[in-house]
Amino acid sequence: MRSIGILFSFILVMCLTVPAHAGHSAGNGSCTDELIHYQNFEAKRSDAPLFAESQQWRDKGVEQKVTGDTAKCEEHLAEAIRMLKKTAGEYPTE
Repeated sequence: MRSIGILFSFILVMCLTVPAHAGHSAGNGSCTDELIHYQNFEAKRSDAPLFAESQQWRDKGVEQKVTGDTAKCEEHLAEAIRMLKKTAGEYPTE
């Protein structure tokens, strides 16, 4: 019985210390995950006030990815995603 308690404690500690991943990671130098993240937002947030501007930022990011500047690509897509994210239940307006 004591070994079960130790085993349970070990499993609990492992579960609490393993980092969670949301299917993407920012700043990893690939820009692919940001594009996927943007596509997920774009399908759901077409009512955002800055939707057209976010598409322009996305296009700039894709241009940077094509030229090989993944850092700029990630920067542009992060801005595009920011324009589609709700903060405290509201969309950004600037």
